[in-house]
Amino acid sequence: MRTLIFSFVFILSATYWLTGCANESAASASQKLKIIPELQNLQTLGEQARQKNLPILLAFGAEWCAFCHQLRDEVLNPMMLSGRYEGKYMYMRYVSLDDRNPIPGFDGKPIRKDQWGESYGVDLTPTVLFIDGNGNEVAPRLVGIANIELYAAMIHKALNTAYSKMGNPLRIPAMPEDLN
Repeated sequence: MRTLIFSFVFILSATYWLTGCANESAASASQKLKIIPELQNLQTLGEQARQKNLPILLAFGAEWCAFCHQLRDEVLNPMMLSGRYEGKYMYMRYVSLDDRNPIPGFDGKPIRKDQWGESYGVDLTPTVLFIDGNGNEVAPRLVGIANIELYAAMIHKALNTAYSKMGNPLRIPAMPEDLN
């Protein structure tokens, strides 16, 4: 009986340990998979967006935010990897609110990402903003994740709103799978 109990405890402990390692590896892989570029320079990005009259998608997140990792891994990274969006339908950047280092703002003056996010009223993560090359919001923001399966379609809807507000005749299909 003692051997049976010892075996059961050993198997249970080994399973717990292996599961913990697997979860840690998954979390580590998620942190390493940062395909969507981190926002580095608003002045340059704003100029690019103004030249092509395209909106900028800014995904505000934090390292501790599991939903931010989910959004980046399941929606934003695949959109970037497809090569169909960046510079064609929009510019996409991730804004880490954990990063306290200053970056050039639209006017070239240094700003901190966390303070800049506060100026837009970003107080929950993830929050996705759609702005023009001057920093004006041009579509309704997406706060949190209501349905990850429909998130890309919600981005498409917001992009079409942004195009209209920016006077851009470009339109994107409602569903990502309809995108050429």
